[in-house]
Amino acid sequence: MTAAPSGVTIRPARPDDEARVARLLALRGITVEEALEQAPRMIAALPVLLLASLPADDAEPTGAGGAAARSAEVDAVAHAAEADDTAAPVALSGAFILPGDLEDDRPERWMVSGLIVDPGARSRGIGRALLAAVGAAVQEIDPGEDLFSVVETANHASVAAHLAAGFQEAAHVDGYAGLVFDGDALLMRLPGTTV
Repeated sequence: MTAAPSGVTIRPARPDDEARVARLLALRGITVEEALEQAPRMIAALPVLLLASLPADDAEPTGAGGAAARSAEVDAVAHAAEADDTAAPVALSGAFILPGDLEDDRPERWMVSGLIVDPGARSRGIGRALLAAVGAAVQEIDPGEDLFSVVETANHASVAAHLAAGFQEAAHVDGYAGLVFDGDALLMRLPGTTV
């Protein structure tokens, strides 16, 4: 497994992380209300859901350092989530088992559920470390199984993070498992390890 950058802590999300997960989900452009509804379901449903945190005094939330400003609602969720934090969550990712589809000739497989890194925490290797940790968590649950992810090719930072975490390009796709992309996307694969 790739080591986390200095000062970064990666841990499983817990039920009391609802506000922290919601703050990160809201960075994807959904409303705060939607994020607050989705967070507890996500924590309960995903077999792997990890949070990456920086020490509170090292975290640079979105809006700082010239990054695009967040809405006041997202700030309110962030303050509620971080009021008692000694480490500020800056990223999340997880994995789930995607059922197979005989019609598409797709077997059941582990899939990355997404990768969200707060813009104020990017370019620190956090995404790479988080993806590697998700891969390691999948190996603990299901040794030897590959982990797949679909990434839009235009998202160069995400493609680079996946490659740095050990993922390999498996195929170019314009849609996958019912998802349709605006442009070209990559199906990426992190090979499972056998002991």
